[in-house]
Amino acid sequence: MAIEESLAESKAFDARIARTLFVGLVVSIAIMVLGLVLAALRGHNAVQHVLPLADVPLHLAHGDPASVLDLGILLLFATPLAGVVIAAAQFARERDRQFLAISLVLLCVLCVGFIVGLRGL
Repeated sequence: MAIEESLAESKAFDARIARTLFVGLVVSIAIMVLGLVLAALRGHNAVQHVLPLADVPLHLAHGDPASVLDLGILLLFATPLAGVVIAAAQFARERDRQFLAISLVLLCVLCVGFIVGLRGL
């Protein structure tokens, strides 16, 4: 019976991760398509430049198509990060120290990658 419960928990965990990745992908693509539609409607070439991260909220408030595209890209980048966070939380609940450590190392690597990417180093 314990094996069946463990298998059911494992399937639920896998489904949670898969759902997170799928929803993140679909939402980010939808936002990017919205940005392209806005650009087409307004006659802008939104793919010509990328806004600095600090400028995205201000430009979003004004409905700038380039900022909508940038938001979609940021969400696309954040999706795997969310999956790793969910995995780490699950491994912590299960008290699986080995996989928790691996998840935390991966989380650190992703965060360092984002920081380096944002700073342009």
